[in-house]
Amino acid sequence: MIAAPPLRTATLLAAGLLATATSAATAQNWSATTVQWLHGHGFELGPSTLSILTLEHVSGWRLGSNFFFFDVTQPAAAGTAIYGEWYSRLSWHATGLRHESPGYLRDVSFAAALNAGNGFRAYLAGVTLHFRVRGFSFLDLDVMAYDDRSNSTVTYILTPAWEVPLSIGKAALRWRGFVDFIGPEGQHAAQVLAQPQLLLELGSLLGKETRLAAGLEYQYWRHKYGVKGVVESVPQLLLLWQF
Repeated sequence: MIAAPPLRTATLLAAGLLATATSAATAQNWSATTVQWLHGHGFELGPSTLSILTLEHVSGWRLGSNFFFFDVTQPAAAGTAIYGEWYSRLSWHATGLRHESPGYLRDVSFAAALNAGNGFRAYLAGVTLHFRVRGFSFLDLDVMAYDDRSNSTVTYILTPAWEVPLSIGKAALRWRGFVDFIGPEGQHAAQVLAQPQLLLELGSLLGKETRLAAGLEYQYWRHKYGVKGVVESVPQLLLLWQF
């Protein structure tokens, strides 16, 4: 575990980078925004059947990138809950410290994040390794300190994230997702949260370009919320609209 001084450092770094991201929002070089609707049955520690509406946004600017999402659970029913995450990354290449990365390492970013919702709050700070792998649209690995503010200690989080374009005949597919490996912290057990998605671009079946995709997301969560022995395994229907 990390002692108190690094905890304060991680918190201040997260706040600083998030402030930088806000000031850079008007200088975007590129961006993509999606709205997703998910529905599944078999959730633990709450209602078994849930619908989730997700707003997801990613953008790049001269010195790095920003990413955030907001989940609205049960948007049309009682017990609506909102949870969000915001990640800000500063590219090592963009600083001018290094212009080329060897082999499969495309870039390294200094990263910070804020996770919050429904009384939960966590700060994250560390690095993101951006890999260059044939066949992948992207393959990243976050290596970060993880400070759940409900605990007095700090642990780690490792998160590989990826996207792979696929095709079967005329059908254009995307396999994407992430896996969070969160270390034990205080009374919380170590967690594994995986959310892979398989999406079909519906316009590809008609030979047209559309912004609508449909598919499946599978959620696996070992020791959900750090509660030892609680394992969640939920397939979900998924509709996605990209702006």
